[in-house]
Amino acid sequence: MINKECMNCGSTQFHQVENGWQCDYCGTLYIEQKKQQPPEPIHHQSTFLKQKSRLAIGVILALGFISLGPLNYFISKADNNEPAVSYEPIEIDSPDSTTATKLPGKWTQDIYDSVKVATEVYDADNEKYSFTGGSNYKELEKLVGKPDTLISWEKEEHGMPPRVLATWENTEDGEYVDHSISVTYEKKTQRITDKDYQ
Repeated sequence: MINKECMNCGSTQFHQVENGWQCDYCGTLYIEQKKQQPPEPIHHQSTFLKQKSRLAIGVILALGFISLGPLNYFISKADNNEPAVSYEPIEIDSPDSTTATKLPGKWTQDIYDSVKVATEVYDADNEKYSFTGGSNYKELEKLVGKPDTLISWEKEEHGMPPRVLATWENTEDGEYVDHSISVTYEKKTQRITDKDYQ
């Protein structure tokens, strides 16, 4: 190999490495071909050893399936309950603030301003909408009380998931006010997808 020329760079300078020669200039490695050794004889396991290993594998697989049963139960329970969704908190600067305009329910301008609307995401492949971020409707309802009216879309419509429109029109005492507040939220995740003040 020392007298030969490197196929990559043309150098004739080589040095010996563990299993062949390496070009000093570009580092190309030339491995020496070893004489083929006859294949090692195949050792046949006894029938008893084969059965023993199959039994051990069967027991391990059975234990694996048994242990996955309770895990699948808890996973399906979690799927049937509310999904694990992260929400943006409703942070009110001054909870006792009042506004010049009387708002329905326990609403204040600060609460309205702090409600975060989710970002709409469109999946063109499936022609469906989904949402990220946004405040949680249940958290909002604890702050402002139950709405006066609810309108629900039970089925997916034009790629939009089932939603609910909640509207507050009256004060806590039941008096009608000039302004109403509406919030739309995704039915499954309770994520607020829109808000409106009229």
